[in-house]
Amino acid sequence: MEKKKKDNQPAMTFEKALEKLEEIVGRLEDGGLGLEQAISEFEKGMKLARFCHDKLEEAERKIEILQKGGETSVEKKEISVKKDTGEIDDEDDLQGSLL
Repeated sequence: MEKKKKDNQPAMTFEKALEKLEEIVGRLEDGGLGLEQAISEFEKGMKLARFCHDKLEEAERKIEILQKGGETSVEKKEISVKKDTGEIDDEDDLQGSLL
């Protein structure tokens, strides 16, 4: 069952949080915000980044569980993540590996 926020709004999804985080980053990089507003936006961005990180870890745990209990044709493959951007190194090597 999907968790609901106040006012019967659906819970935040990873995709929506990432979209909002990208908007905040754009506003911060633009440089047009005052100090207080920039700090407020940065704080919101950090909360969204933590949310996204938690969602990715949750997804990774689910995949590991599926791999352990699933068909033997699925194998776990270690990935390397760039610390500065959070992007996956050698993404082409992983394409189709979860299918």
